[in-house]
Amino acid sequence: MEVHHHAHTADPDPSTSSGPRGRKKWTHYFWEFLMLFLAVFCGFLAENLREHKVEHIRAKEFSKSLVQDLQHDTTAIHVQKKSAGVFISLTDSLLTLSKTRLEGRNASRFSFYTRFMYWTVPISWNRATFDQIKNSGSLRYFKNYHLLEKLMKYDVLVNEIEAEFNNHQTRGNTLLNSINKIIEPAYHHDLSKYFIWSLDTLSRETMEIIFAAETASLEPKRSEIRELLNMTVVQQRNLRFGNTTRWQRAEALALELISDLKKEYHLK
Repeated sequence: MEVHHHAHTADPDPSTSSGPRGRKKWTHYFWEFLMLFLAVFCGFLAENLREHKVEHIRAKEFSKSLVQDLQHDTTAIHVQKKSAGVFISLTDSLLTLSKTRLEGRNASRFSFYTRFMYWTVPISWNRATFDQIKNSGSLRYFKNYHLLEKLMKYDVLVNEIEAEFNNHQTRGNTLLNSINKIIEPAYHHDLSKYFIWSLDTLSRETMEIIFAAETASLEPKRSEIRELLNMTVVQQRNLRFGNTTRWQRAEALALELISDLKKEYHLK
């Protein structure tokens, strides 16, 4: 007969057993739960850190583009302020000339200044980056509340300036009707190559040639001239006390933002 040997089950480890059936102690389950919790928590922290890093990188990229846009804006504002200053000065010259007989050289000068009275070129704002940030919901990337507040304030200010300049353009179109009645078409054509923002670059010789041009007397057009002058005074007043003030505020805020963005995101 064959003898069968039966394997004997080893005694349970008393350190991992709570009884004769080999059940694990509650401490074992506690440590399993703790390790699982720590794994999940560390994964959450890692993902949160990664997301924070990605948002910071995106905010920095947006900031670089914003700085370029704001630098473009400050240049455009500077050009606009210069042109507005010339417009204000030309309006004063027209008012002074209107008190004289508008014949000969005075008529030529008056026509020359009149040619620029329908100047209605808006500021060329560069808003592509900020519009992209707003429309894509990326404002959340900017964690500095004061910086974000300045960006929103700048956006509101630009909207105010554009809204007022729409009124300026409407008045400019009205002025164009008066101008067309005052300036001789041939002389107007000769003046079309000059622009208000570059008048200060004209030489004295060029100005003398312009003022020496033969033009018809403007005395018969006093009614149209009065209409022109009233509207230019309105434009002058709005440029002097309205838009110019806003432009200065926008320029100062743009320069602040450029400095703040460079400091916040360590841009060169």
